[in-house]
Amino acid sequence: MRNLTLLSCLFLLSCGPTDKVGEPYRGWKSGELDIHHIYTGRGEANLYIMPDATTMLVDAGDHQATVPMTDPKPDLSRRGGEWVARYIERVNPNGTNVDYFMLSHFHDDHMGSTSLDVPVTEGRGQDYKLVGVADVGETIHFGQFFDRGYPTYNYPTEIGDSHTDNFLRFTDYHKKQFGATQEAFKPGALNQIAMKHNAEKYSELFSIRNIASNGEIWTGEGEKTIRYYDLNPENTSSAGNENTKSISFRIDYGPFSYYAGGDTTGNLKIANGESVNIEAKVGEACGEVDVVKCNHHAYLDSMHPDFLRNVKAKAYIDCVWDQYHTQEKIISRVLSQDIYQGERMFYTQYIVEKARKEHAGKDWYENGVCPYDGHIVVKAYDKGRKYKIYRLSAEDEQMIVQAIYGPFDAQ
Repeated sequence: MRNLTLLSCLFLLSCGPTDKVGEPYRGWKSGELDIHHIYTGRGEANLYIMPDATTMLVDAGDHQATVPMTDPKPDLSRRGGEWVARYIERVNPNGTNVDYFMLSHFHDDHMGSTSLDVPVTEGRGQDYKLVGVADVGETIHFGQFFDRGYPTYNYPTEIGDSHTDNFLRFTDYHKKQFGATQEAFKPGALNQIAMKHNAEKYSELFSIRNIASNGEIWTGEGEKTIRYYDLNPENTSSAGNENTKSISFRIDYGPFSYYAGGDTTGNLKIANGESVNIEAKVGEACGEVDVVKCNHHAYLDSMHPDFLRNVKAKAYIDCVWDQYHTQEKIISRVLSQDIYQGERMFYTQYIVEKARKEHAGKDWYENGVCPYDGHIVVKAYDKGRKYKIYRLSAEDEQMIVQAIYGPFDAQ
């Protein structure tokens, strides 16, 4: 009996996480990399829990758009930032402390909109609206901030709007009140975003490579970069496309790899006047990965064929709030065997019922698109050799597992 018990334990360990469909998600364990793509229907927010329990929140948006938005989840009884904070508290191994906050770029669906009717702080010097990440910050304390503009906020052009001003007032208060620090994000740097709790245990396995920010993109050689905005004066003749300035990075954990790049899209001109696609250049720097968080919510101007050819992912995660973020043209392109060969799956946080009916019966939809709505969690384990993708219900805060995909062998 003792030998049978030992064999059973070894079998469970070899299988990795033991979450079951229909039960609450069991969460992170030491040695695992959990990436939570949190759905609220009001903006984008992604929580990273590294193998040593270092945590990073990338973006926390809350806004009201003029386009048809996806359904708010769980509901509108709380603001988007409040739902994100409560989600973090449920899964964060460090309670209300998160080591890093990174803002991918200065758009309100990633940081919060001042056009919303929300409370305003009092007595904090430069008071600010409690929206998006500022709302999260009422509960969650961040150790360090990264954004694309620090410290001057004038490259490649001046940054100035009410949403950004609100965000900067929040970060200033957080730094003064809680001792948070801030650094300039350095494209090309390796492990500027470093593990903080048990780094030595995973230092040979885990790394984060900064790929791009402000149109400055890593070349793949050492920490060398190219500053594309500087190649032609026409690039700075106007404020330009904010999305081209998005922060992007790559995570490696053993053989597992993951890419995220905010809303990276758009073109810039080089010296001879020709245009280059920034998304394609970022994909070239990134190289092949297992999982990609889609650029610009997989909208019509994103997921350039050259980007897809460079990353060759098996899983694409789409963070959405707009009903038109899930477009047949883009999803079928992502899944196309004409772009590159190999199995892959598209996981979107939400598809409206009308679109489901329109796509029903189409091969790309039936065989390549995950049918569930809600939160999406990527879990890499076994020293990054394997990973699973979970669909969690966002209808309430129970985090019920709707589906489990995998285990997949990391490439």
